[in-house]
Amino acid sequence: MTLQNEIPPSPQKALRRQGKAVNRRGRSTSGSSGSGTAGSGTASPTTAGSSSAGDSKPGVRARLRYMFDTGLSRGPSVVIGWLGLLTLLVILVTALFMTIFGLVGVNGGARLGFGEAFWQAMLRVVDAGTFAGDSSWPTRLLGLSITLAGIFLAGSLIGLIANSVDQRVDGLRKGRSSVLETGHTLILGYSSRVPVIVSELVLANESLRRGVVVVLANEEKSVMEDELRDQVRNFLTTRLVCRRGHTDEPADLELVNVAGARSIIVVGDSDAVVIKTLLAIRSIDPHFENAHVVVETSSESADASIRSLFGPRVVTVNSDQIVAELTAQACRQRGLSTVFRELLDFDGDEVYFEKFPETTGHTFAQAQLAFESSVLMGRLTADGLVQLNPPADTVLQEGDELIGVASDDSTFLFGGVVDAPEIPQAEVIAEQAGPTRILVVGWSVLGPRVLAELDEFLTSDTVIEIIADPEQVDVDAIEPSILVRNVHIEVAAFGGGPEEVTAYAARRHFDEVIVLGYRDRISTDEADARTLLTLMAFNQIVEKHELGDVRIVAELLEQRHTPLAVATGADDFIVSVELTSLLIAQLSERHELDLVFRDLFDPQGCVVELRPAVAYGAEALRTFADVVAAASAQNQTALGYRIGSSGEVVINPAKSTEVQLGAKDSVLVLR
Repeated sequence: MTLQNEIPPSPQKALRRQGKAVNRRGRSTSGSSGSGTAGSGTASPTTAGSSSAGDSKPGVRARLRYMFDTGLSRGPSVVIGWLGLLTLLVILVTALFMTIFGLVGVNGGARLGFGEAFWQAMLRVVDAGTFAGDSSWPTRLLGLSITLAGIFLAGSLIGLIANSVDQRVDGLRKGRSSVLETGHTLILGYSSRVPVIVSELVLANESLRRGVVVVLANEEKSVMEDELRDQVRNFLTTRLVCRRGHTDEPADLELVNVAGARSIIVVGDSDAVVIKTLLAIRSIDPHFENAHVVVETSSESADASIRSLFGPRVVTVNSDQIVAELTAQACRQRGLSTVFRELLDFDGDEVYFEKFPETTGHTFAQAQLAFESSVLMGRLTADGLVQLNPPADTVLQEGDELIGVASDDSTFLFGGVVDAPEIPQAEVIAEQAGPTRILVVGWSVLGPRVLAELDEFLTSDTVIEIIADPEQVDVDAIEPSILVRNVHIEVAAFGGGPEEVTAYAARRHFDEVIVLGYRDRISTDEADARTLLTLMAFNQIVEKHELGDVRIVAELLEQRHTPLAVATGADDFIVSVELTSLLIAQLSERHELDLVFRDLFDPQGCVVELRPAVAYGAEALRTFADVVAAASAQNQTALGYRIGSSGEVVINPAKSTEVQLGAKDSVLVLR
């Protein structure tokens, strides 16, 4: 026996034993004598493997584990439900046990009915100290058991509920909950313009009991809220709602109820993102019937394509073009940048549209004097045509909407037609000659657009000299990028500090200075710091050399640097982010304003000008109504006046306001 045990089994016997062991464990028929390859009595690995995998079934324990894992993956609410049911089952079983076996000694009492037994069992689940009052040992053992079960079940249930609440709060912090607002203003995307837009919308909603601004962007919700609340100090009657998501995903747009929005503003880092966002909106609202959309674009080609393909309900704002146009306007006359800023923001006077059936059949000149607290700019005809500064004898038709400048829509009121005052004899004023030499210090992608806009107003006698730092821009590429017809261009490469640049510029006489920020290669803070120092240096040069009436206009990239620019002595300054944001906010409230401002910015349309008051008989003007009538007699629309001694521009004074205008004062007109 010993020798036989020490002899190892033959390979064939070992293989057969292994096959039987496999058959016993896996309950497979592959090891039977009638199957397998000839002479071996065993199954092939492929056949055995497939048969075993097909016939084996998971046990009850594996199925329960799988169900438990699946429930956990569906979220804590499923587990809470299962634990709640299990806790209820334990209470029911315990109550039945206490009732059937008639246990006594519960809190020292007698035999319990089912209702009282259920109550006592539940108390032991939720309160571990309840069973301390039990007096009999069977009751004590049962109370201890159910209390231990309650510690695990109820404790787990409470923990899961707390975890579920934490997850819900965390989800809310991430900004992924649905927005149920309707009639709200929806901002899609986030940029440096959004805080300014929100602050203007807050002012626009001031007359509403409850306004809502919703912001959707792929940014942290808390970061957006903190930045907006830091820059918008008082939200007045407006509520801010921020959500995180992709603006070009229809599912995320439904999250913020894009179909229920009153107006939609789309801002983005690129035109591609803006176009995809528009397509996502279109997938929900194919004809943009629910809300009009205002879109910020960065290229003229994208601007033209969007206007052509998406229809009139989508209004585009080309930020660089707007800044270039406003810079050109500011270069024409002192104070015009203040005028446009006043018309664009909601703080003070802004542009309103309103129907006044009482004016039907009256001329535009008569209607101008019929509004005590507002000035008329033009009309919006029934067929959607905006006409600014129409001829004074234009008869207003039924269905016309008057376009006026007022401090609030509640002050845009018809006061009745009055007799026109006597028009004083006006002095004929010769047109003033434009500047002969303009300096442009600094350069960016905005430069060619600014010069193209200026070229529309200037004559062939004007020379524009560009002084650029070769370390910041490619000086050789500047002149080829400029397309002008009237003015002559000179380009000089000169580096160094602001004081050196201004000293170099002062080698020849100049009438105007335009300072552009180097926005392409350095940060906005660095660009604005350099601009501010250049303004200070030019102000000192002008005063020291007694160069006369030199106008200085500067471009700033950040709104918060505006007070610093005032301290440098600049005549006008254009804040890129601010002005574009103001226009976007205005258009979101009334998209017909797009036609108004395009006409104002177009050199071929109406222009805003400050003309000498003597051209309207300054000394004979007693009230602002006299000014309006005198301007109307020359087919012009008076919007206000400018005091020459202080530089103060007064827009939309009451018609009864007394005025004393002299030779140095100006009248602000549309013509």
